[in-house]
Amino acid sequence: MFTKILVPLDGSDKSIESLEVASTLAEKFDAEIYLLSVFKYYSFMEGSFSMIKGSSETENLEDVLREHSKEIVSEGKKELQDKGITKIRAFVKMGSAAKEILKFSKEHKVDLIIIGSKGQGELSGYLLGGVSHKVTGLAKCPVMVI
Repeated sequence: MFTKILVPLDGSDKSIESLEVASTLAEKFDAEIYLLSVFKYYSFMEGSFSMIKGSSETENLEDVLREHSKEIVSEGKKELQDKGITKIRAFVKMGSAAKEILKFSKEHKVDLIIIGSKGQGELSGYLLGGVSHKVTGLAKCPVMVI
């Protein structure tokens, strides 16, 4: 039934909970799990604040966010491996979370998206609709919100 399951991760409690459900379904259907962390692209002005350095080891904002996203998917992958799941692929993308999740699910022909109901999003998510709300409304495959 499900052969490819996408689990977007942002480090929130709900996204971590979604790993539990994904592992159960992956085990049942022998499915592959795609972990995806999306970090926001910052404008030149926002990114320029990263030029203020507290130490020589400080990186630019984009690099810091990319590394943080890599850590999130690495931790998710380890948690799934600890549960005995072996078919796992991890990805990091830059951009709008909802758009990148939808684009990824289409490109990889995902059968199911398991997404946390509340993430680490901005205040605008409460006003304009959060990532999970956008994904459930626009995805071409089933979406399970945790």
